[in-house]
Parts: sequence; structure tokens; C-alpha cells
Amino acid sequence: MQPFDALTIRAVLHEAKPLLLNRKVDKVYQLSRDEVILCLRSKAGMTNLLLSAQTAYGRICLIKVPSFVNQSDKSRSQNPSNFCLLLRRHLTGATLVGIEQPTGERMVDFVFSCTDEVGSASIKVLSAEIMGRHSNLIFWDRATEKILTASHVVTKEMSRQREVAPGLRFVRPPIQDKVSIFEISEEQFKERMAQLEVARQSDEAPHLVPATIEQWLLNICTGLGRHLAEEIVASCALPSQLAKSLEHPECTQLLWDKIYQMRKLEAFKPAMKLDLSRYTVASWWPDMSEKEWKVFAATNDLVEEYFRSVETREQFQQLRERLRSELRGEIERLETRISAAQEHVTAAHELAALKNSGDLILANLGQIELGMGDFTCQNLYGQNGGTVTIKLNPNLNGSQNAQTFYRQYAKSRARQGAAGAACDEARVRLTKVQAQMTALEQAQGSDELRRLKDTLIGRKQSELPRIPAQTHGGNNKKKPQKSKILSMTSSDGWTVYVGRNRQENDHLLGRLAQPNDLWLHILGQGGAHVLIRVPASKQEPPLNTIKEAAQAAARLSKAASGAKVRVVYTQCKNVKKISKENPGVVRYENEKTIEIDTAAPMPKCMRQLFNS
Repeated sequence: MQPFDALTIRAVLHEAKPLLLNRKVDKVYQLSRDEVILCLRSKAGMTNLLLSAQTAYGRICLIKVPSFVNQSDKSRSQNPSNFCLLLRRHLTGATLVGIEQPTGERMVDFVFSCTDEVGSASIKVLSAEIMGRHSNLIFWDRATEKILTASHVVTKEMSRQREVAPGLRFVRPPIQDKVSIFEISEEQFKERMAQLEVARQSDEAPHLVPATIEQWLLNICTGLGRHLAEEIVASCALPSQLAKSLEHPECTQLLWDKIYQMRKLEAFKPAMKLDLSRYTVASWWPDMSEKEWKVFAATNDLVEEYFRSVETREQFQQLRERLRSELRGEIERLETRISAAQEHVTAAHELAALKNSGDLILANLGQIELGMGDFTCQNLYGQNGGTVTIKLNPNLNGSQNAQTFYRQYAKSRARQGAAGAACDEARVRLTKVQAQMTALEQAQGSDELRRLKDTLIGRKQSELPRIPAQTHGGNNKKKPQKSKILSMTSSDGWTVYVGRNRQENDHLLGRLAQPNDLWLHILGQGGAHVLIRVPASKQEPPLNTIKEAAQAAARLSKAASGAKVRVVYTQCKNVKKISKENPGVVRYENEKTIEIDTAAPMPKCMRQLFNS
């Protein structure tokens, strides 16, 4: 997908400013931890502004119908965070008097004229910074430059360059040592091109010369992303390879003319590819056929549909992969059960041999004496007659040996019946699961997957007939054991609990957790809830213990192995369950984050956890 860039922000604000300025805020809604909607009213009606600081889907745009109108989203607004409550307190009834975007930056300041409880006027600013994993929504007072609240609190441990927390002074993100693509002069640009040509012809540092012209643009300028750089180069009809581009006699002038045109662009032409691989607000791509592109009348419509479509598609793919994994596991379990049951199926001729041996012993009871190990007699059940040798227990008499064969015959027959029933029922279940797998692969929309999910998640596992164990007497029934919460001891001696599923995660918070205990979870993905037990005499665990617990949260999550991920942690008193119907689903606040590299060696204390 294509991230939200500075040019798109400018196009969005170009359309949105006339509909937003001098409007009063009617309501503030929170869709998720990183998304809020400001509903502004005017004589013409309501205008809804979406501000999203999500890592992957961060954006700013107008939306026609807020998502919380849907019944499924109503629960999100019933438990607002402190961030949302503070926005409602200051912004409800406030007037939006200014919208400012620093040139070439992926941030926007929404300036509000507010009135407090005693009637005093003040200027408050809601800064939306849409910068990937550094995205944030920061609400601050312009007079004092103090931060009032933020959707993400950034501590010293998280960033050495910039802290974001209530009460601190608001500062802009650090500036890069590169000139903005929206501010570079023609002389500077041509000078950089000349330096590039010299560096390419020099043999001293060939590794410093990028392979493509797009990469060179990204190296010397800020304010444009990879997709916008590719569009600029493609619109100039230049090849992507750097060496071939520089061979073009008008390369420098073509690039500069297009950059200058981009800086002065006012007539935006938004469109997106139907495969959602990219979008454009300038429509400079050479081949924009109607079969591959969808054109929009407004940039705001493009942004909302593009990012919602990408989010929906990725949710669809993630849900399908999760259901596929569950069905594969069910198929493997059923195939294992069928294989195990087949091992207990005794062949018909073996069953007949047990019964025939008992009958032959009784027919020749007078010839059998105590202490005999083998007995040979005429085979009355053989097709060709002849004799048969029967293995006897020398410690038993003839009648007792016959009863032994009859008991073995009865047990084998019962075991074969149970095993056959287990095989039949498992095969029926296997056929159903394979049909569900076929339906899963053929599903085209999220609604189909949700219906299929209900049949999987809501099903009750049928208890297949038990196969009698081959033991002599005794009661082999065992009471079902309760699930045991895994725990480990950190290298500093602190106790750490780990939940492996929704029920255990819910048990951690509902039963084990104390208000001052530390709760950890991977940021933005599903995974284990981890709990660090904090004794009454201690305030906060050591950093090493937090890192070890964060490793457990990262490794027992959906994060890819060998990747760097972020883990959030906060005190349990800041973690609340959303509903009883969704165990393990929580909301949290006042959190901190820590970066974890899952490619690093596993801590020694975790081996006991993964070997449990």
C-alpha cells in the first residue's frame, strides 16, 4: 500500500478548509486508540473530520458517514479514553479558526478558539502527525506551549530526541539534514545533480551512488515518499535505472520542471489503482486506463475509500489465514485420531482365531492337564482339516485357559467396535472440515468469512467414542485437569505469568492481577497477555525483567519471527476489559512501549516457559 504523504495532505486540506474553518465542534468520537472524529456544525449541516494516527493507516480526511453509526462500532465510543474525554472537555463548542500544514511536512495543526468553565478564551491546538510508527495526535495550549494530552505518550526510554507527555513543552519532531522537496531551489537541485554525475563517474565510492533515480531523490530531499518519487520519474518518461536516466540530455530539466509543477499544483486529480497498490492526487502516470484505475471527484473521497479498502482487505486476509490455520490443525487432529483408531482395529481372522481357540479347548477339555504349555488337536474350523497348536498358560487348567481366550475375544471385539465408531465419526467430521476449508478458499468477502467463523468458533467439539485401554481391570477415568497458567522467574527474581489464549488472558486480568502489577502486550497485533507480579514493597520491575517479559509477549504473538516489534506495558489498574462477550479484549492507557528484537537469543529464564 501507499502511505499518506505531504502532497496528499495538501490536497486534502485544499478541499477541506472551506468546509471546516469557523465551524464549531459539536461532538468528539473515538473510534479506536489512535482514531478520533470531530463533528463540526454549520448552517449547511454537519462535517465529519477523521484524524487517524495509526501506524499503517494514518490519515486525515473528511468522511461522509462516521463509522460509529454502524451498530458494530457503537461499543467503541462507550468506553472513551482519557485522551478522548479531555478533547471533549476542551473542544466541545470550540471554533476551528486555523488549519496549518508546515511546508512539505506530514503534520497538520488544527487551531481552536476555546472557552473554559469561567468564560476565559484560549487557543488550543490539536496537532496530527502522520509519520508511520511515529504518528501521534497531540493536544496542546498555544499560550503556554504545554501538552495537555496525546494519543501516544513518548518517554525518554522510547525516544532520546523528543518526549511527548502531558505537562511537557510541545516541540516539533526533529528536522532531518535534508532539504524539503517543496523548498529546494532550482540552483540547489541542479548542483545536486552535478554532484551526482561526478560521484557516478568517480571510482572512489561507487557504493554511495544509488541504483535508481527515485532512490536518489529520496536521499537528497524530504517530503516525498517512494510512490511519489516513482510517479515523478515516470511522468518525465525517464528510466528508473540511474545510469540510463543521466544519459538523457534533458534529465535535470525534466525533473526540475515536474518538481516545480508539483509545488504549484492546485488542480488535483485523485485516482487509485483497483488492486490498491497505489493512489495519486496528480494523475501523472502515463498509462491510467479505466480498467486499472478508479477516478474520484474529491481527494477526501479517495483517501477514505483507499485506506478503508486496504484495511478491510488486510483484515480479510488475516482472518482467512487464522481460519485456515485452525482448519488445518483440525484436519491434522482428525487424521491423527483416525490413524490411532485404526491401530486398534483387529483383523476379522484374528478375532475368529481367539474364539476358535476357546471352543477347541472346551471340545478337548479332557485331554488338557495342568502345566501344559502347548496343546495340539484337530482343527475343526479349518477348511482342509489338519491340526492346530494352541498356546496355553501352564498355571491354568483347561477351563480357565478357555475363559482367557473368550475374555480376549470379547475385549478385542469391543475395542474394534469403539475404534470403528471413532473412525466413522472422525471421517464424517473430516469431510465437513474439508468442505469448510474449500468454502474458506472460495470466500470473496468478509461477511462470508464471518459466517464461516461462527460455525468454527461457536462449534462444540463432539466427543468421539473412547477406545478402551488394554489394561486388566481398574478404573482408568481421570478428572479433567484445569488449565494451568504458565509462569517463569526473571533473571532478577521477579515472577512473570503468561496467558496462552483468550481464556487465560482473561484469567490473568480477572483473577491474578493486582492494581500495581505490570501488564504487557505486543502493540497492534494479537498475542499473549504477560503479567509481572509487583510485590507491595517494590514500585517498578527492573528494566531487564521488563525486557524478558516483553520477549515472551513478542514471541507468543502473531509477530513474525526475527522481526523488531514494539511491546506496550502499563500498570494493571490502567487496563480495562471491554466486554464479557470478548474475553481477553481490553483497552489501556498511560502506556509505555519498548522495542524488542525477536531475532535476539532467547533469555535463559524463558526456556522453562517454552519447555513447559
